[in-house]
Amino acid sequence: MATANTATSAESQTILDSRLIEQFEVHREFTRIFLDAFVLVNREQRVIKFNQMFCTISGLRAIDVRKAPTLNAILTTQIHNSEKSALEMILEASGPLRIDEVQATKVASGESMQLIMGSFPYFDAQGNLLGACVVLRDVTAESNLQGKYTEKSIQSVTDPLTGLYTRRYFEDFIDKELDRARAAHKDPSLGLLMFDLDKFKSINDGYGHQAGDFVLQETAKILRSVARQSDILGRYGGEEMLVLLLNATPKGACIAAEKFRVALQNHEFIFEGKRIPVTTSVGVTVFLNQAETRDVAVKRADECLYAAKHNGRNVCFADFGEGTTRVPESTLLEGAE
Repeated sequence: MATANTATSAESQTILDSRLIEQFEVHREFTRIFLDAFVLVNREQRVIKFNQMFCTISGLRAIDVRKAPTLNAILTTQIHNSEKSALEMILEASGPLRIDEVQATKVASGESMQLIMGSFPYFDAQGNLLGACVVLRDVTAESNLQGKYTEKSIQSVTDPLTGLYTRRYFEDFIDKELDRARAAHKDPSLGLLMFDLDKFKSINDGYGHQAGDFVLQETAKILRSVARQSDILGRYGGEEMLVLLLNATPKGACIAAEKFRVALQNHEFIFEGKRIPVTTSVGVTVFLNQAETRDVAVKRADECLYAAKHNGRNVCFADFGEGTTRVPESTLLEGAE
């Protein structure tokens, strides 16, 4: 049975790869004039097509590139202050993406290099990702001359303190997801959670700003540890953080919010031998229809957060279009049933 299922899965992926190649062929003539390396990968990160410059960058012969199970087996990529690789970010993006500071390592030789990476994703008629054309530029020489980039590019996608996505990237991601839903003539199944650490100013005042930074960094780690792989985590500003839930229902959004809240409540924040009590209040909502804008949904989540702050803190409040209500702590138990 397992062999039959594996064969069926392989056949299904072959069909998807054929659709990916069909879409890519529309741009094929344009890629022939690329001076940079490019590689076409499917959603499983397997290399489908590439040019000679990619062989030069990877240090492999074409036959060895074709034998590699995934792009990650050829090049590993790391982004400053992010636990996700550049390729993971690219395959999560709902539109073209450029990442200016990528530390890459050639798997075969262990040699390091500095890359600029850009991507163009391809989707099927239902809006499901088929794969992406990834363009790579080796800027190692320029990087060595400069010592390091003079400052973070405005196109950087991660917050330097927490490693979460920046507000700009987070908002752009939401807008692209909304555009995809409208193009498919369906309502977006997106949940939105807004976090604000309770009495954060007193942490800075009582323990120092370094302790405050530590709390923000630890909070980000906790959010990443609890989040699903598909969740998009962002720092909205100060001690405010946002989580975008893909394929979310109102009940699922409430369960996720309670998981995050309880995880923070139960974590021991120890800084320089001192325990810092940390809790968070959470506003919860979902996008109600395809006509709703990002600003409207964010405002509703913010109003829920305001209600949580003024009703004892360390609670979740939700609004799914029928008014603000408290999310019961029993929600986690209900979700486990």
